[in-house]
This record gives sequence, structure tokens and C-alpha cells, in this order.
Amino acid sequence: MLSPNNIIYEDKYLIVLDKPAGILVHPTQANEKNTLVNFLVEKYPKIKTLNWPDKTRVGVVHRLDKDTSGLIVMVKTPEVLAKLQEQFQNREVQKTYLALVLGKVEQEGKVEADITRGEAGLQKVLDITYSFSPKTRPALTEYKPIKQYNYKNNDLTLLEVQPKTGRMHQIRVHLKYIGHPIIGDPLYNIKLGRNLSKELGLTRQFLHASKLEFIHPETDKKIIFESKLPADLQNILNKIR
Repeated sequence: MLSPNNIIYEDKYLIVLDKPAGILVHPTQANEKNTLVNFLVEKYPKIKTLNWPDKTRVGVVHRLDKDTSGLIVMVKTPEVLAKLQEQFQNREVQKTYLALVLGKVEQEGKVEADITRGEAGLQKVLDITYSFSPKTRPALTEYKPIKQYNYKNNDLTLLEVQPKTGRMHQIRVHLKYIGHPIIGDPLYNIKLGRNLSKELGLTRQFLHASKLEFIHPETDKKIIFESKLPADLQNILNKIR
């Protein structure tokens, strides 16, 4: 559940939250209540009456997957929404994630591969997987290794990852594509990764939005927010040290 403790920053224009894993950004079904949108509307009931482009996504600028934790910004007016969306479109917002992946990653690099929606809602890299959907979108992800681990003769690497585009499941799909799936990921993984996740007791992807940088849409000043690894992910690092 969300609480005031999840609020990192707030002013009359926007709010930055440290989202726990297990919470949706916006409802996907009518009966879902434990979402960031519901939290915002309950806190500020009047904003629901404003002229939002999508009434089901009041205040939503960008997304985090349900089981991805970390920093996310939401806004209080459609005007601020438009300004921040423009920054995202122009790649002026910098998002940094921490991800624990299978295998040894020794050098920084980037993944530039189109992503398309596959069957059952999965996102897939176009040039390695057939999809029933002809709609594809370009995607770019940069990464660099932070620390390497060896757990029971299995190499693992903690990566710092920066998605330069905002496709659904982008980081998860791209890291699987280059042979380094995220530990704990229930969708984009291989047998070894699933076995290690189970042995470590990790029930969600080891992916955390640790840093968020953007220009405040009203003050024009750059603001930077950071979030430490939550306890469940820090415990995993403690186990594999």
C-alpha cells in the first residue's frame, strides 16, 4: 500500500513517489483501487474534474511495471502533463535503473533493437521473434556494469541501466535479448535464471528505478531524485556476496 512515506517530493505542480513493488500505476480494470492514480485522486479529489486527455490515467506522465519499484513523477494539471510529456518525447528526462542480471557483463554498451507487442501482451524484440502485431517501435537502452558476483558458480552482474526510449517492458526485453535476463523476471527469463530466482527467494524482477532527472516544468530548474534499493532487493545482494 502507498502512504505519505512514499512521497519523495511535492509542490503544487507535481509529485514524485517512490513506488513499492506490487502496485500498478493506473487501473487496468474497473475494480482496481491500489494504484498511483487512485492515490493521487484520493489525495486531491478536484483534479479528477480537470480536462485530462485520458480520464483513466489522471496525472500519469510515464509508467513503471507493477513489480518494478522506484521513482516516478506524477502531475496535478493537464498543462504540466503536456510540458513533461514533451521532455520525455525529446529525451530530456533521464531515468536510471539498477538491475541484477544473469551472466558476467564486463563492459558498458547499448541495445538498439525494435520492440513489438507479441501474443499474451508480451513485448518482443522484432528481429528475433515473430509477432502477430505489425506495429513496432524503435527502442534504445544503455547499460554499464556496477558490480559482478558469483553465486554457487553462477555469474551475476549488477547493472546501471538507462532507457533512452519508453517502450513497455523495454529494459527487461532488451537485457533478455543480449543474453542477460533480469533475475526474478517471470516473463523474460531462461531456465537457469528462473532456478536461481527461486533459490534466492526472489518473487519479482530485480529492477529498481533509482534515479530520476528532469527540468521542472514551471521553474525551469533541473531537479534530481534518488532512491535506495528496497529491502527485498538489498537482501538479495547480501545473499550473493
